[in-house]
Amino acid sequence: MVNKAKDDSIKDGRSFLKDRFIDVEKFFVQQLRLNQKRITHDGALGDATEDVWIQLLQDYLPTRYRVAKAFAVDYLGNTTQQLDCLIYDAHFTPALFGKDNHLYVPAEAVYATFEIKQTINVQHLKNAGDKVASLRALHRTSAPLENATGVSEPKQLFPIMGGLLGMKASWKDGLGNTFLKQFNTLSGDRKLDLVLTASNGFCDHLVTTYTPTIVHGPGSLIRGLFRLLKALRAKATVAAVDWEKYESVFDA
Repeated sequence: MVNKAKDDSIKDGRSFLKDRFIDVEKFFVQQLRLNQKRITHDGALGDATEDVWIQLLQDYLPTRYRVAKAFAVDYLGNTTQQLDCLIYDAHFTPALFGKDNHLYVPAEAVYATFEIKQTINVQHLKNAGDKVASLRALHRTSAPLENATGVSEPKQLFPIMGGLLGMKASWKDGLGNTFLKQFNTLSGDRKLDLVLTASNGFCDHLVTTYTPTIVHGPGSLIRGLFRLLKALRAKATVAAVDWEKYESVFDA
């Protein structure tokens, strides 16, 4: 009996790989659409949509990262609103308290945050900008590290990434000129780095020295995930938390 998958990979490995990525994308879109058909409560639909996106990111991100609906907190006790999707360090930094969707994660551990919506529109862009701004406003510490050769300088803090995930864009031209005009109004701490949709492609501004790039077509969801993976890799390890700052709350 001929193994078709093996045969296809031998005949044209790159096409085989591309087709499998598109299969993953199609299955993901099918999950989102199935939820839209069978879930009649808006709140429950929103929760289900978040769960599907979080699972996708968990499947693709290395185990050094954790993906969860959570809050971020700093050593002064400042907190964010609940963030639909927080990507944070899972190796060096523990969540401080809470459980399930109510974890409180130290700001130093955070790599990125994404809002998750059914359909992306102007208001959702603005809300996502506000959410990431509240995260970027938190105070992050960076402690020196002891090693075999002595004590290293505290690691320089990297910019936290922010973005928006959704099934599709609400504009007639999808992620076209109308969207781009609204996207570019977000600046400073409200700037978004990645808008990724399941069916309308993505907008990538992860490299700020270049203008935003919009990609459409089959496989664009997976390509967007690869852009995110590359951006996370570039940030390497999070800064070491200065735990003395957190302990100091007991001296108040």
